[in-house]
Amino acid sequence: MGLMASNRIIILLILACVIIGCTGGPQSDEHADGSTVQDEPVVEDAEPPPPTYSEIQAGLYDLTMFRGNPERNLSGVGSVPRRPALLWRFRTKIKYEGPYEQRGDPSLTDRSEWKGLGWTGQPVMVGDSVYFGSSDSYVYCIDTFFREFVWYYPNHHCIKGSISIFDRRIYHGGRDNKIHCYDLNGNMVWETRTGNDMDSNPVIVDGRGYIGAEDRSIYSFDPETGEILWQTPTAGSVESSPCVVNGHVIAGSSQGWLYCCDAETGEIIWQFRTLGDTDSTPVHWDGRIYVGCATGNTGETGHFWCIDEATGESIWHLDMSRGIWGTPAINPDKGVVYIGCANGYIYALSMEDGSLVWKRDLYSRIWSSPVVVDGCVLVGVRDGRFWNLDEDTGEPIWVFDDLFDIDATPCVANGMIVIGSQNGWVYCIGEADEDEEIDTDWFCVDFPMTRRLFRDSDAEDRILTIENPAPSPRAYNDTNAYIRDNYHVPVYGSGY
Repeated sequence: MGLMASNRIIILLILACVIIGCTGGPQSDEHADGSTVQDEPVVEDAEPPPPTYSEIQAGLYDLTMFRGNPERNLSGVGSVPRRPALLWRFRTKIKYEGPYEQRGDPSLTDRSEWKGLGWTGQPVMVGDSVYFGSSDSYVYCIDTFFREFVWYYPNHHCIKGSISIFDRRIYHGGRDNKIHCYDLNGNMVWETRTGNDMDSNPVIVDGRGYIGAEDRSIYSFDPETGEILWQTPTAGSVESSPCVVNGHVIAGSSQGWLYCCDAETGEIIWQFRTLGDTDSTPVHWDGRIYVGCATGNTGETGHFWCIDEATGESIWHLDMSRGIWGTPAINPDKGVVYIGCANGYIYALSMEDGSLVWKRDLYSRIWSSPVVVDGCVLVGVRDGRFWNLDEDTGEPIWVFDDLFDIDATPCVANGMIVIGSQNGWVYCIGEADEDEEIDTDWFCVDFPMTRRLFRDSDAEDRILTIENPAPSPRAYNDTNAYIRDNYHVPVYGSGY
């Protein structure tokens, strides 16, 4: 029995070797001469390369804050219409300055008008809904699919800057000296009073909110409760929106400083002398900060800086013939940064060393922040024209002519452009149908542009106008900058 068992084991081992030889390991083909050729071993597919910056932009549909993300380097997403059509327009109300708001500005009276979208005024888009704050004191929501009004939220004074959306809540500052928070249905959650205006756009990172204020401060707040976590004093007001990266909060001030604060404590890590009013929001990419400034408001000069984010040291610098009030846009794939200047030119510059790639004269002061996406650069100008330029050459693709003043920044998302003017109108531009002719009463597509566009009543009647049901804003007596009642104390809404 022992011998038979041993034979069985040997036979089983031989069979196993035969099976393995037939099914496992590299296979071979036998040639006529008896030689064999080994099959190539199977190699797994290599990891695909990471998406480019432009591919990331193209794959996104929502834009939820000024310049798209906490590093402020995502100016627009999706595609840009090449054959433009005006899909709809919406008229904001008129907010009068009121008796409490002059704050020493002799050009303002209590009957001075606020309307439309101010500086920086970039709408945000989530799904089919677009949200924007207006100088008329309201925040509005419009359904872009059904092209109809949804709701408005009343504030006590105008919103010159941009709103943000995080975790289905809206956050913004305003000229009523409050940080506001409410839900996407327009129901108040909380509001917290600061010491003055806030044009700055809030950002939330790792459960903390950050915003600049004209009471010469950078603030951190709890986005759930509105509690002020820290307040860092600055030299001059902070209209710049905070750029948050690597645990740093970076923002500029009106007296020519760029501050870098610790995100947890507010402690100043470094500060950099920009030489002018730094309303421009700092943009971060690959360890560098890009930011501009202006030395005044009339006849001013300007500066454009590239700064080391970690140390606050200058990498390169350009003197500009006029001031820079807007925020730069970047395309890292091409290594180019784009910025508008109050001398009427928009510049495409090398991100590496600031050398000129191209420039284009747009004929009037530029305060709007340009957007670069889908091979296009889009920017508004203070003479009312809104330009779509070829990103590589600066040549115009088309121009929308509002005939007034565009300081606001466009929202480019979901295949649409939403842009506001200071004449009270907010416009939505999309792609024209294949069989639809471009409306030359609103758009210029032939260049050079020999005339400003002129519109008669027929041109006005062709455009869908979404009615605004909000009442006329009224004056409130709690908007004076020097009131300290309930200073830094959150007030909660009924739904809290």
